[in-house]
Amino acid sequence: MNKRIEKLANIWANLREADTYTFSHTALEVFAQKVVEETLTQVSERAYYTGDRDWSDELDRQWIQLEFGYGSLSDAQQKAEHK
Repeated sequence: MNKRIEKLANIWANLREADTYTFSHTALEVFAQKVVEETLTQVSERAYYTGDRDWSDELDRQWIQLEFGYGSLSDAQQKAEHK
Protein backbone atom coordinates (compact mmCIF):
# COMPACT_ATOMS: atom_id res chain seq x y z
CA MET A 1 0.00 0.00 0.00
CA ASN A 2 1.21 3.52 -0.79
CA LYS A 3 2.65 5.16 2.35
CA ARG A 4 0.44 8.25 1.99
CA ILE A 5 -2.68 6.13 1.55
CA GLU A 6 -1.61 3.99 4.50
CA LYS A 7 -1.19 7.12 6.63
CA LEU A 8 -4.67 8.33 5.67
CA ALA A 9 -6.13 4.87 6.24
CA ASN A 10 -4.64 4.86 9.75
CA ILE A 11 -6.24 8.23 10.44
CA TRP A 12 -9.50 6.80 9.13
CA ALA A 13 -9.21 3.73 11.34
CA ASN A 14 -8.59 5.89 14.40
CA LEU A 15 -11.73 7.93 13.67
CA ARG A 16 -14.12 5.01 13.33
CA GLU A 17 -16.36 4.13 16.18
CA ALA A 18 -14.95 1.45 18.48
CA ASP A 19 -15.78 -2.16 17.66
CA THR A 20 -17.92 -1.28 14.66
CA TYR A 21 -17.47 -0.91 10.96
CA THR A 22 -19.61 2.20 10.79
CA PHE A 23 -18.25 5.70 10.65
CA SER A 24 -19.79 8.84 12.01
CA HIS A 25 -20.55 11.76 9.73
CA THR A 26 -17.80 13.73 11.47
CA ALA A 27 -15.24 10.97 10.89
CA LEU A 28 -16.09 10.83 7.20
CA GLU A 29 -15.87 14.60 6.94
CA VAL A 30 -12.47 14.72 8.67
CA PHE A 31 -11.15 11.93 6.46
CA ALA A 32 -12.33 13.69 3.29
CA GLN A 33 -10.69 16.93 4.43
CA LYS A 34 -7.42 15.08 5.10
CA VAL A 35 -7.49 13.71 1.54
CA VAL A 36 -8.18 17.17 0.09
CA GLU A 37 -5.44 18.78 2.21
CA GLU A 38 -2.87 16.15 1.23
CA THR A 39 -3.76 16.69 -2.43
CA LEU A 40 -3.44 20.47 -2.06
CA THR A 41 -0.08 20.05 -0.36
CA GLN A 42 1.16 17.91 -3.24
CA VAL A 43 -0.06 20.45 -5.81
CA SER A 44 1.63 23.25 -3.89
CA GLU A 45 4.94 21.40 -3.66
CA ARG A 46 4.93 20.53 -7.34
CA ALA A 47 4.04 24.09 -8.31
CA TYR A 48 6.93 25.39 -6.22
CA TYR A 49 9.49 22.99 -7.70
CA THR A 50 8.34 23.49 -11.30
CA GLY A 51 8.03 27.24 -10.95
CA ASP A 52 4.33 27.20 -11.83
CA ARG A 53 3.22 30.74 -11.08
CA ASP A 54 -0.43 30.00 -11.89
CA TRP A 55 -0.84 28.30 -8.50
CA SER A 56 -0.94 30.46 -5.39
CA ASP A 57 -1.13 28.34 -2.25
CA GLU A 58 -2.32 31.28 -0.14
CA LEU A 59 -5.22 32.06 -2.48
CA ASP A 60 -6.08 28.92 -4.43
CA ARG A 61 -6.07 26.61 -1.40
CA GLN A 62 -8.82 28.69 0.24
CA TRP A 63 -11.04 28.54 -2.85
CA ILE A 64 -10.67 24.77 -3.16
CA GLN A 65 -11.45 24.35 0.53
CA LEU A 66 -14.57 26.46 -0.04
CA GLU A 67 -15.66 24.08 -2.80
CA PHE A 68 -15.46 21.25 -0.25
CA GLY A 69 -17.29 23.25 2.43
CA TYR A 70 -14.60 24.03 4.97
CA GLY A 71 -11.86 26.56 5.69
CA SER A 72 -11.85 30.30 6.28
CA LEU A 73 -13.85 31.27 3.18
CA SER A 74 -16.49 28.66 3.94
CA ASP A 75 -16.72 29.91 7.53
CA ALA A 76 -17.16 33.48 6.28
CA GLN A 77 -19.79 32.38 3.75
CA GLN A 78 -21.76 30.52 6.41
CA LYS A 79 -21.67 33.52 8.75
CA ALA A 80 -22.89 35.80 5.96
CA GLU A 81 -25.73 33.42 5.12
CA HIS A 82 -26.91 33.34 8.73
CA LYS A 83 -27.19 37.14 9.05
